[in-house]
Parts: sequence; structure tokens; C-alpha cells
Amino acid sequence: MRKIYVIHQWVSLICALFLLLLTLTGLPLMFRGEINAWNTVNMPERGEPMPLAEIWQALPAGTDAVTRAFPSKEILAVTPDGADGTLYFLVKDPSKQATRSHMRMGGEQIMYDVRTGTVFNRTDRVYRSETLHSFMHTMHVLHVRMGMGTEGRDFLAFMCVLSIFSVISGVYLYLPMMKKLSFGTLRKKTHRLFWSDWHKFASVFAGVWTIAMCVSGIFIVLYSMGMRDYHRTAHEMAAEHFTGMQTENVIPATEALAQIEAAYPKKEVISLRLPATPKELYIFQLADPTARPTDFQLGEQAYLPAGGGDPLFVPVAPWLTMAQFFLNIHIHTHEMLGTKMIWVFFILTTAGMILTGIFLWLTRWRSRISAAVEDIVHERANSSWEELARITGITLIMLIAPLYGELGEKIAFALGVYLVVYFVRTLRG
Repeated sequence: MRKIYVIHQWVSLICALFLLLLTLTGLPLMFRGEINAWNTVNMPERGEPMPLAEIWQALPAGTDAVTRAFPSKEILAVTPDGADGTLYFLVKDPSKQATRSHMRMGGEQIMYDVRTGTVFNRTDRVYRSETLHSFMHTMHVLHVRMGMGTEGRDFLAFMCVLSIFSVISGVYLYLPMMKKLSFGTLRKKTHRLFWSDWHKFASVFAGVWTIAMCVSGIFIVLYSMGMRDYHRTAHEMAAEHFTGMQTENVIPATEALAQIEAAYPKKEVISLRLPATPKELYIFQLADPTARPTDFQLGEQAYLPAGGGDPLFVPVAPWLTMAQFFLNIHIHTHEMLGTKMIWVFFILTTAGMILTGIFLWLTRWRSRISAAVEDIVHERANSSWEELARITGITLIMLIAPLYGELGEKIAFALGVYLVVYFVRTLRG
């Protein structure tokens, strides 16, 4: 046990600052949608959710509206947003090279509101505070890659692996340490002893949430790497498959969309990229329907000749399908404002776990924790694993339930409230 204790100390120290960085940058990003909506003074009002198939029906009207409003722009791709009934048109100036983009992210995007028929160029956004906008961008860059490129992203993924090991080793130490202590006991004989008890108490609540965030964060990195390879391989397969195919005309996007929908009726079209010439291909991203319009959908490539014909569907590697589950766990299981506040509780509890752990490491030369057993306030009446198992199970259900729709979100919120109340009542008791 002594060896595990030393390993836990040093592994936790190595990853502590990086985990704290992820935690604290994640806090403002939790409310990124609300902050951006308030900070953008000229953003069109969001509509209600709408089925993707219904949004796609407005493709001809949207194309005409964008072409009339921005006649000098060339449309490269179109993506629907089921959360508010909007089509996003990726455009560029014909004389300029297209910048890197993915669906509704990056490049110059023009929004078309299906309900009202209005268009809005996202590059024309006006902010109440440019400083706040820059701050949110900085938080995002720090959170996903430490302000660096892919090296920073991969390094943070490695830190997540260490963090998982740190929490698991802490659980190994927690169980024998709490054989006699009643759950929630904070002994006050010394500062070190008091913060040691705080560290153990906070870790029980934050531990499984931290592991879930680290595991899902690792999968997001693996997904990013895997999809880059998948897109390259899919493009090569499509180029080889359609080699020698001659066509003189480019069929309208609506006709191409109809052919794909007929060929894959059980899939949803989540993105469409237009061919610039008859020699190029229509590129569609298809995905299985999700319970909520805000959920992440794993896009798989389908290719169609510019003149129409039989499409080619290229499935992703089986392991990549798991990324959809973990990415939704990490980003899309706290859509309700109430659930966001529950996540704030977990973020602050995780930060408390890290900071108290740093304090214990800095004061490690002082008297050992075991020297003040006489300060026990309440004797334990149950097994030390019972609270840990209860909180772990409730937290996992809270994280997974929102993936099954509105009822799941309400269940997750209720379970989160229970955990917060349990936390407060245990301390007071």
C-alpha cells in the first residue's frame, strides 16, 4: 500500500496542473452557447428543433436566397442544423482559396433560416465585447490543445491517461483508509489532516466524473485521428471506384440529394459538398438518426458522380462508432441549464480534489495522517465501498441518461440534484 501511495502522489502531481487546466477552461465553455448568444448583438433568433429531412426540403429556396444576397460567392457545401431549423452554406470568393472547414465549423458560413427565409453571414457578427469573444476562443483553444497544434491535443490526451490512473490508484488507497472513518468526516486536529479528509471526500464525488471526462476526451482525440485517416482512405477509394466515368453535366443538388436519400432511406444526410466541375463528385455525410437534434452524429461518406448514378458508400472502421457515444457524453449530456449547473458542481469538486491534493503533496513532510486517529468524530457503520459504489452508479446513469431523449435529461437532472444534496447533507451531518 505504501508503494501505491507514493505512486499515487507522484502520478497525481504530474497530471494535476493539466487536469486543472482542462477543468477550469471547461467551466466557461459549459455556457459557451449562452455567452455567445448574449455577446452577439446581431445574431438571428434561434428557432425550434426541426427534422433534418424537412430542413433539406428548403435547399432550393435557401440556395436561391444565398445566391441573390451574395451573388459573388461560390457555394461549396451545405449543412443542416436540426436544433433550430437552419441551413448553413459554406461559401468562398471565386478568386480565393477555400479555408479549412468541417460542416458548420470554419470557413465563411451563411445561415439560411428555413422558417423565415432570411440569410445571415456569420462573418458579419457584431460583439458586445471583443474581449469576451477573444477570451472564449482562448478557453476553447486551451481546452482542446493547450493553445498549440495537434501536439498539444495529443499531450493532453496522455495527461488524461495519467489522470485515470491517478483516480484509480486513489480508490485503491481510499477503501482501507476509510474502514473506520464515517463518510464525510473532516478531522480538524491539523490542517493537513483536515484537507486530507476534504481530498478524500471530494474525490468520491469527482472521481467517476473525472474518469468519464478523461476517457471521453481520449476517444475524441482518437476520433480526430481516425477520421482524418478515414477521409483520406475514403477519397482514394472513391477516386479509384469512379475512375474513367465520363459526365458532361452536373445535376442539381436537390436531385443528387434525392438519389442519396432513396439509396439510403434509413440514414440522415448531415452534410453535402458540391462538385465544382463535372469531373468531381458529390460528397455526402450520412448518419444514423439520434434521440435529440443536438446530439453529435458520426458522419460516413457517400459519393455520387456529378452527373448522377449509383453512389458509393464507405463505412467507418467499427471502433470509430464508439466515438459517437463518448463524444456525446463529453459535450451533449448537459443541454439543460439545470444540468449545466450540476456539471458546475462536478467541475468545482474536481478542482477541489486537485487543489487539496497539491496541498497535501506540498506538506508531505509533516506528520502522517495516521497520527490523529483519535480525532474520529463518527465510527463507520457500513463498508467503505458502499458510498463509493452508490455515487459511481448514480453518476454514470446521470451521464448516460440524456442520450435517450428529453425524459433522460430530466432523470439526469434529478439524479444530479440528489448528488448535490447528498454532498451538502453529508458534510453538515
